[in-house]
Amino acid sequence: MRVKEMADLAGTTPRAVRHYHRLGLLEIPPTVRGKRHYGVEHLARLLRIRWLAEGGLSLSQVAEMLSSDTRGADRSTVLQDLRAARGTIEAQRRSLEEQAVRIDELIARVESGSALSPAPTALTRFYDDLEDRVRKAGGDVAAVRTERQIKQVMAALGMIPDSAAAFVEELDDADMELCARQVCAFSRLPRLRAPEGLEQAHELAQNTYALCLRHKTAVVRALADLPDGALGRALWRLSHVMVVTGYPHPAQRAFAVHLLDLLMTDPDIAATIRRSAGKDPVL
Repeated sequence: MRVKEMADLAGTTPRAVRHYHRLGLLEIPPTVRGKRHYGVEHLARLLRIRWLAEGGLSLSQVAEMLSSDTRGADRSTVLQDLRAARGTIEAQRRSLEEQAVRIDELIARVESGSALSPAPTALTRFYDDLEDRVRKAGGDVAAVRTERQIKQVMAALGMIPDSAAAFVEELDDADMELCARQVCAFSRLPRLRAPEGLEQAHELAQNTYALCLRHKTAVVRALADLPDGALGRALWRLSHVMVVTGYPHPAQRAFAVHLLDLLMTDPDIAATIRRSAGKDPVL
């Protein structure tokens, strides 16, 4: 039979057959009058290659298994390869199930009219509201958008616990107005002279710290849900890099540093931060 006929019978393509030839998986048949003619033995071999490959084995594993047939290798080697392939398939199955769950969440968000974002819906609503208030106050929304992008990156990496939504959901209208004023003032820091900018940055940090204390239970709960160990330290290092990159001006950096210093003065908040970030956290 010709190569296309055999490929059709095996559910593959002539191109795949030629690839198997190059890999040494399938013997090249003799040429008769300039044409290759494949026999039943070639079809049987091709069917076995396809069966093994579709079972989850890589072509290098297929080659090893086919080779073990001819050299009389211990069946334990074959079993080891098959079990490894089974493990790969199981991991792929779990990954697909996780993807299905995420897709279901996205479908639910679209159906509810929410934005498509890896961040919790409450956090997305918070930044939408904050950006609207800043815009109405004549402020620069760039700082809000930078903060939103930082949170989206962290959410995409699974570094924002669901309990973080509880904090923003507790904020009332007065709190949100304070947040909007804070953002407007924070955006003006780069335009101030050094002494005045530093003083303003410390005042903004004090205001933010006071807001955190008013909602301390929710803040501590969210911090307590952050990962600890190596993952927790990686989260804080990533946060530090993104804050430095997103807010490079010295006065804005001074705000972040002073805010962390203030948070560390509260024993409960400090304990939860150290559990995740380590002994000497940076922001």
